Parts: sequence; structure tokens; C-alpha cells
Amino acid sequence: MRVRLSLQQKILLLVTGSMSLMVIASSYLHNGRTRLLIEKDHYDNAVSQTLALGDRIAQFDYFSDIEDIQQEMQLVVSSRPDFKQIDVYEEREGVPQLIATSATGTHDLLAAWDTANPNENSVVTSTQINRDNAAYWLITAGIVNQQHHGFIKALVLKSYHHNLVSNLHREYNLILVGAGTVSVLLLYFLFIYFFRKPVKDIVQTMGQAQGGDLSVRAPVHRDDEFGEIANGFNQMMDDIAARSREREDLLDQIGSLNNDLVRKVNLATTELRAANGNLMRTQQRLSYAERMAAIGQVTASLAHEIGTPLNAIAGHLQLLARNHPSCGDTQRRLVIINSQLASIVQTVKGLLERTHRRTIEPQPTDINAIVEELLLLVDPIFESRKIRVTQHFDKRLPRVLADRESLHQVFLNLVNNSLEAMPEGGEMTFVTNYLAYSGLIEVRFIDSGPGIADDAKEHLFEPMWTTKTSGSGLGLAIAREIILEHGGQIDFVPNVEHGAEFRVVLPVIKAMSETPEAAEVSLDAA
Repeated sequence: MRVRLSLQQKILLLVTGSMSLMVIASSYLHNGRTRLLIEKDHYDNAVSQTLALGDRIAQFDYFSDIEDIQQEMQLVVSSRPDFKQIDVYEEREGVPQLIATSATGTHDLLAAWDTANPNENSVVTSTQINRDNAAYWLITAGIVNQQHHGFIKALVLKSYHHNLVSNLHREYNLILVGAGTVSVLLLYFLFIYFFRKPVKDIVQTMGQAQGGDLSVRAPVHRDDEFGEIANGFNQMMDDIAARSREREDLLDQIGSLNNDLVRKVNLATTELRAANGNLMRTQQRLSYAERMAAIGQVTASLAHEIGTPLNAIAGHLQLLARNHPSCGDTQRRLVIINSQLASIVQTVKGLLERTHRRTIEPQPTDINAIVEELLLLVDPIFESRKIRVTQHFDKRLPRVLADRESLHQVFLNLVNNSLEAMPEGGEMTFVTNYLAYSGLIEVRFIDSGPGIADDAKEHLFEPMWTTKTSGSGLGLAIAREIILEHGGQIDFVPNVEHGAEFRVVLPVIKAMSETPEAAEVSLDAA
């Protein structure tokens, strides 16, 4: 995770780091220098003490009185704990012999560490040695008088003043760290007073300005760089406030013009959409009426053209039947011809009835009752084809103004289409619902057949268009015309997983008082 530091924190961190390095370096140098100085002073003092002892031995000729030498050495050892051992040697026939020592054992300094015979008059020599994991100086000084000559060896502990050096170093470090800490704290408070407060005021003012308050101004504490920044910021805010007022005035004018334009465009769009809708519906109705009229004319002409020869043929057949009453084969053939003529006549009448429907007579009608009667009528067919029937009727379904026979014709046509789609059996569902929010009722016919191909869905309600080998293509077209005359709508429901679904929507009685255009708009919304 990246740590974000402020400028103040970075400067304080830099100063603290620098001072820490200075403290460490100063402590290291002070410790080393102090140790060297104290060690040198200790060494010089030890040498002086050794020389002084040698001079006293030479001056008072302690070579003749060993007890006096022992007393002098014990006095030095007791007063100077750093003197661990003192040995006095006398030259006898060129060979140094130990005559006195401060050690309790047989630790001969000459035999142990210094095999050379330091026969140098009044010359001090020293050697640094290690003994028992400690550093020592082995100091040698000559002893000369008129009667005797020899030398003295002193074993002095080098690190005798180690505790003193450590205490001095610790006190020095404490003083140095304290001084550094005080300096950092002083610098911190100076930052707060001279840097942090002005910056905080400017940042706070910038935040208020960013929040939309263009009247805020940064306080000017002192005539320094931060004072210049605050003055520059205040001048910039004055310019921004002036530009903002100009922009708001311009936006108000643009907004007013835009609102007027939007209202005019919406009004024109609404009028145009309504006009286009009315024009499209009118064109559809006109086209549909023209097709139905053309179909009616063709059907009527066909019926007239076929009817005249059919009547002549029927007359001649009657004459033949009277002229040959005893010929069984002739009578049998005449019966077959008459039955076929009757079938042709019935087909022509059916076409005429479809194209010349009677005027509907709407009455308050219970849709649930019509569907139940239809189910009773076609129930034997359902049983013979092994079709399961499911019904979901809305018991609170209100009545509608409708022509009972016409609706029965529409519903029967939809059922017949479903029966033809399920020759091997299946399932048929009838559903009625009251759409209270729109004042409509709906009747849904759902079958489990193979469904309708995508390329055929947009042509379902066109006259004379059919996918059946024996269909006339007028059933759904006439059904739509009947439903439209009732102020309703019939549609094919897309996106059904299995089979096909048709939906018939009719207005309830209280909604029939609306104008045709209003009824069509509510149907489209549904």
C-alpha cells in the first residue's frame, strides 16, 4: 500500500533523517575520540606512575631492602586498581633476576611475555598484550643508581576506564538526542505556525469554492509567499465569480429558449404522431375494406356465374330423373350428381355469408358463458382427438357489449385452427382475465401444437392468405373485422415456447362510451 505524505511531513522526515545521521556520526566520532583521549591519558599516567616508582627505588636504593620495595609496590597496586602486577628485576652479572613482585603466584612478567633483557637506562618501553581475554600494557622502565641497576615491569589494564567512557558516551548521546528532538519539535511548531495554518486555510477555501461557494476568500496572514498565493487565489475567485454570473445569465436565456422550443417540438410531435396514427389506421382500414370488397365482388360474381349453369344443370337432371324412372343405374348416378351440385351450392353460399356478414346486434354478454358453451360444443371432438383441456376463468369478469353469435364464430374459428394443428392430440388452455387498470377483458387461446412459422406470423390476418392446403384464408381476417367492430383487438402472442397463443381483448361496458380513437389508443397501450 502506497503511503501518501504531505509536504510538511516530507520536510520533517528529511530534517529528522538528516539530524539522525548527524547524531549517529557525532556519537560515533565522539565515542572514538573520547576513548583515544582517555586511553592516551591513562597510558601516560601509567607510564608516569611506573617511572615514579622506578625513581623512588633508585633514589632510596630499595635493592638492598626488599621489604621497602614490596611496600612501595603494594601502595601503588592498592591505589591503582589498573596496575595488576609489578615486577622489579636486578641485573646480576648481566642476567636479570626477579627480586620483588606484587603478584601472589609465580607470574614472572619477564618469563611469561618479555624474553628480551631491556637493559636500557631510563628508557620506557611498552608492549600491548592479551591476558585472560583482556588487553594490557606491559610497561618497562630502567632503574639505575650508583650501587645497582635493573628495571621495573608493570602490567596495566588498558580498558580500566571503559565504564567512564561508556557513561560519558551515554550522557553525550542523551544530550545530543535531546537537542535533536527539541530541534525537530521546534521545527514542527514553526511549520504549524508559518506553513500549515496558511496552507490549511487556503485548502479549506479551495474546497468551499469547489463545492460551489464562489463568495469565499482565503485569509491573508502575512506578507510572504503564502500571502501572495492567497491574494492570487482571491483575485482568481473574483474573476471566476464574474464569469459565473455571466454564464448563469446566458444559461438562463438559453434554457428559456430551449424550454419554449421543446414545448413547441413536443406539441408538434404529438400532433404529428396522432395524425400519422390516424392516417395509418385509416389506410389500413381502407386497404382492408378494399380487399374485403374485392373479395366480396369476386365471390358474388363467381356465385352468379356458377349459379346460372348450376340451375340449368339441376333442371336437366330433374328431367332425366322423370324420363328414366325405371333405370336404377341412371337414378344412382343422378343422386351422386345432385349431391355434388348441392356441395358446390353450399360452398358458394358459405363464401357469400363470409363476405356479406349481417349487422351485429351488441348486447350485455358474459364472455365466460360463451367460452363454456363453446367447450360443451367441441368437447366430443377434444375427446376423440385425445386433447386435454385446461380452463382458467376469472369469476369477477364484467360483461361486455357484444353480438353473441359473432363472438361465438370468432372463438370457434380459433378453436378449429388449434384442432387442425394437433391432429395427434395435445393440450388446449382457455384463460379469461379482467384487466381492471385498463377497463378491458382478455380471452386467451393456447395450444401445444407445432406453432406458427416466423415468416407466416405477419400475414396471419391478411385476407386470402393461408398455409392450409384446403383453407380459404378468410377465417382470421373476418375474425379481426368482427373484433374491431366490437371495439376490441385480436393478436397473435409471440415468444411462446411451445405451440401458439391468440389473445382477444374487449372493452367492458363502462368503457364502450369512449370515442373510437380513444378506444384504439387504450387497446394499443394494453
